[in-house]
Amino acid sequence: MRMLLILVLFLLPPLSLANTEEELRNIETLNLWGDIWINKQYGLIEELVNPVYIRHEPSGTVHVKREDYLKRLKTMQAANRKFTTQTLSADGDLIWVRWSMTRENPETKEISHSRGLQVYRFEDGKLAETWWSHNEGQGAWLDL
Repeated sequence: MRMLLILVLFLLPPLSLANTEEELRNIETLNLWGDIWINKQYGLIEELVNPVYIRHEPSGTVHVKREDYLKRLKTMQAANRKFTTQTLSADGDLIWVRWSMTRENPETKEISHSRGLQVYRFEDGKLAETWWSHNEGQGAWLDL
């Protein structure tokens, strides 16, 4: 039962979405990313992420070194976030993901929801850059 509650962002649709070998490799890389989240296989970071990972976040653009990103991942995992992939599309060195997320506040046990879009760019089969946007909170519009 616990595995059902763990991050499922990287339980991706079939690999038939890939039209080229590059797209297939990038989807496989993103799929392996799940091993970092679900199984905490942090040794894969060097294999899957460029030395500097560029993140275009709602608060601005940051250039994150692998070791700093690893710290960030551990913090996010501690927040008990669970992701689900809604849609995935590949085009050359880009993958688009539409996702949803639930998070439980460890103190209040309150559940919150978020939905977002994320675009990943790959270089030589590694995560190089991402753009993301999300809606935070709950409500009629977000629940549609």
